[in-house]
Amino acid sequence: MGGIFCCTTLFYQFFTPETIAVQVQAAAGGAAYWGTVDSDFDWCEDNHAYLTYVAEPFNTITSSAYPLAAIYAYRTHGPLGLSGWHKAMLLVTLVMGLGSMVFHATLRYPAQLLDELPLYSMAILAASSLHARARRADWLQPVTAGWVLVLATSLLGSDRDSATHKAFRAIMAVTFSVACVYIFTAGAVVAGEVDGRRGGTDGARLFRVSFLAFVAALCAWLLDVAACHGLQRLPLSLPYPQLHALGWHLGTCFGLLHLFALMLLRERSVRDGTPTLVRWNALGVPSVLPDRAKAL
Repeated sequence: MGGIFCCTTLFYQFFTPETIAVQVQAAAGGAAYWGTVDSDFDWCEDNHAYLTYVAEPFNTITSSAYPLAAIYAYRTHGPLGLSGWHKAMLLVTLVMGLGSMVFHATLRYPAQLLDELPLYSMAILAASSLHARARRADWLQPVTAGWVLVLATSLLGSDRDSATHKAFRAIMAVTFSVACVYIFTAGAVVAGEVDGRRGGTDGARLFRVSFLAFVAALCAWLLDVAACHGLQRLPLSLPYPQLHALGWHLGTCFGLLHLFALMLLRERSVRDGTPTLVRWNALGVPSVLPDRAKAL
């Protein structure tokens, strides 16, 4: 996982491959309905191939999975009780999905920040919540939220070509990768804590599926970036497989649902001692619910 995030950080911030660099793709997309493409990245999906108003329709549609997942998690886990930080993470996930939809529809740089900043916020808040659980450091989440506000204000309030803007983007890219590696390192520990307290293997299953979903999503992201030209020219006239839309968006969304369930399960069953049960629906999406039979 650490090696994969090193590659994504290099590609995303320090060495953008020509396959998704805007200056290369601009010749094909150019001045579209929303103006000249000025985002850092123009993903492998062909621009405006189907719709005048939407640059990347597949990426835009699949981005809606994030707000739908946040709403699902809020409604499903509500009976168990959600802390303010749980609600904040779900709200950030919802905003991230909306920002991602706007970004992929327009390919404008301000919309790119609406996608990136909530994604960063979600990773940092999740990492701080997991760390606070081990250290009992209740002050960590507010401090982390403050840092996110500082970073967002600095990026949104500075010129894109300024040294301040570039420095904060580099910090964001590196700390995002560090936070993600920490999340899965701590997640493995959390799974053991959950199964040790409750018995069974629900914690291990939640962690395993989340981890594998993120690994698959990251591999899809990297392959889409590195092999874009080849994927658009597959033999037998096969269509472009939409790895960013189907692999990255849907894969990370599926992993997030399992990771959120694991964090909630740990807080309720290990910290609070609340009897809980885990159920999976037909799509394999988990739900953490109160175990009313054991509570009696």
